[in-house]
Amino acid sequence: MNKKVLVTGGLGFIGFQLCKQLLHDDSSIDLTIVDNLSSTKLNYNELIGRARIEIKDLRCFDEHTQTFDDIYHLASPVGSVGILEKHGHIATDILELANKAAQLARASQARLLYLSSSEVYGRDGQHAESTELVVPDKRGARMEYSLGKLTAEHTLFNLAMDEQFDVRIVRPFNVAGEWQSAMLGFVLPKFFEAALSGKPLQVYGTGQQRRSFCHVSDLAKGVIAVQQQAPSNTIYNVGNPSNITTITELAHRIHTLCQSTSAIDYVDPYQLHGKRFMEAFDKIPDITRLTTNSTWQPVKSLEDTLARVLGFYQSRQPSTARSHNAVTA
Repeated sequence: MNKKVLVTGGLGFIGFQLCKQLLHDDSSIDLTIVDNLSSTKLNYNELIGRARIEIKDLRCFDEHTQTFDDIYHLASPVGSVGILEKHGHIATDILELANKAAQLARASQARLLYLSSSEVYGRDGQHAESTELVVPDKRGARMEYSLGKLTAEHTLFNLAMDEQFDVRIVRPFNVAGEWQSAMLGFVLPKFFEAALSGKPLQVYGTGQQRRSFCHVSDLAKGVIAVQQQAPSNTIYNVGNPSNITTITELAHRIHTLCQSTSAIDYVDPYQLHGKRFMEAFDKIPDITRLTTNSTWQPVKSLEDTLARVLGFYQSRQPSTARSHNAVTA
């Protein structure tokens, strides 16, 4: 009997890559995707006929119509800019979606994997899963998002304990790659689209914020490794601690790679996005727990990731404006 797998948010930036990787690893799986397309404009034709695709809000999905062996729960508000208009409802949406995923796992006695966020760490540093979490004295949509994700983690662990299903938590760090959306606030596609169109690359603040980018294909494989190899009822960081850069360094690297004539401007993000915007903290993942408990290792360097993204945009020219309208979350 084929394994039955559900991916919520499976047509988003990470979800789409995850679905392709699952089908690559086992083309015989019975894959169901649920996505309301609230943050994606992806052409998902290559999944049609290979998966059952339901375009709806997860909260409207009837858990009594299908059973599953594995559930990957990715459906969530997303993006530092994408979440701004949802302020006041971000945490509610996250918790409602997590509770629905738990209902589905309970109904099927399925293994549930929840994609949380490195934002839950809430402060600068290199983070292991055992890091004691401290809520910063800050306000904004991003903090509501991070606290919603953290509360959902605790909720799912408690429900799993009571209702006897396995749960695993993934905290992803700075995922990047082809098809990522600039419109939702992700910095790497924003820089590429500006550099290729002759517009200024806007660096927020001093540009000394540090990021550790992980290519989306490495992340997807890490997520699958957590579900299939790692012990349950545990939290796992997934990222690439070898790919550390400051935002200023990233802007200059992309500017050079694109042979751009654009200016690099330092701007105040609060003037651009308003008082509900929050800049991210420095976040560098400690991935020891996952690499110890699985065969997974990230392999794509930052240079490789940037080259792949440039190739993606070049393949969509001559109109870089057209590429801006085609990217997805």
